[in-house]
Amino acid sequence: MSIRRTEIQKLKSGQYIMVDDEPCIIKATERSKSGKHGHAKVRVVCVGVFDNNKRSLTIPSGHLIDIPEIIKGTAQINFIEEKSVNIMDLETYESVDVDWPADEDMKKKMKELQADPGKMSLAQVEYWQLAGKTLINRIIIN
Repeated sequence: MSIRRTEIQKLKSGQYIMVDDEPCIIKATERSKSGKHGHAKVRVVCVGVFDNNKRSLTIPSGHLIDIPEIIKGTAQINFIEEKSVNIMDLETYESVDVDWPADEDMKKKMKELQADPGKMSLAQVEYWQLAGKTLINRIIIN
């Protein structure tokens, strides 16, 4: 799990941060100036990548925050079970069990592939690894 640190004031909507050891995507940022001797504050609204929980935090603008490194790759589907999908990276040949995607369109594609093993052998997935967890981002059917 590789994580780097950056100042909270440099972050924008669409970037990723770590909140409570959970990778989150930033939905909105808002800067506010406080009084005569106070520091400017940054309010961040974000949503968890894996659990879809909404989180909000307010941090002084000079503070550092953890940013997860996203490792992207393509993989072949080995087999599909009821709760998980086993995928194999096309470069390192490493096999990983991944939870089913949350998106309804991708769930529908997974069910089609599960029903047709011939089609599954031609399919590939685009996956992301962040904060020690793996997420299926896109399904490619050739």
